[in-house]
This record gives sequence, structure tokens and C-alpha cells, in this order.
Amino acid sequence: MTFSDFFSLLSAASIFTIAIALVPTFIQFRRTLQKIEIFIEALSKQVDPLCQSLTEAGNEIQTLTLSLHDKLEKTDTVIYTAQKSADTLLTTATMLRETVRPFITQIGGFNAGVMAFSHFLNRSWKTPKKGD
Repeated sequence: MTFSDFFSLLSAASIFTIAIALVPTFIQFRRTLQKIEIFIEALSKQVDPLCQSLTEAGNEIQTLTLSLHDKLEKTDTVIYTAQKSADTLLTTATMLRETVRPFITQIGGFNAGVMAFSHFLNRSWKTPKKGD
């Protein structure tokens, strides 16, 4: 056997060994591709309803956001009005207090004078006079 025959036989044996090793790999690769194809089909069937559900949820969130925004604006208006009313009430109460205070002081002084006079009269009627 010559060197070229030996080399040819060695090359044929190597190619045969490589083919035996690659055939199961290609078979497994084909099975994997089939499973990937089945998975992609199932995924494509689920993606459309999922996208539709997400779109509907997004629309509902947008509607809720607009509604909430409107309600917050109304609430801000109510709070602003209540604050203005409270400020007006405070101003009115302060003005009323400053206006009524002198009258109350005068009434208190008049009341104290009447009480003192009443006390003096009651005392003078109850105490006997010197000579009686």
C-alpha cells in the first residue's frame, strides 16, 4: 500500500467518522428547529390577543387618567374657593371683633357701675342709721 492509498483510506475513514458524528447533530438540529417553529406558531397565536388586551388596558388607563385630571381640577377649584371663603371669614371675624370690643368694654364698665350702685343701695337699706 502506498502512501497515497493510505492517505486516501485515512481521509475516507475520517469523512465517514465525521458524517457519523454529524448525522445525529443534524437530526437534533432539525428537531430543535421543528420545536422552535411550533413555539413561534403558538406564540404568534397568543401575541395578537395579548397586544389587543394591552391596547384596551392602555385605553382604559388613558380614560381614567383624563377623568382623574378633570376631578383634580374640580377639586383644586373647590379648595381655592374654600380657602378664599376661609380668608373672608377670618377677615370678617377680625373686623367684627375689633368693632364689638369697645361696646363690650363699655357694657362691662356700665355693668360694673350698676353692680356697685346696687351694692351700695342694698347696704344702705340694710344697715341701721346712727340715731335709730
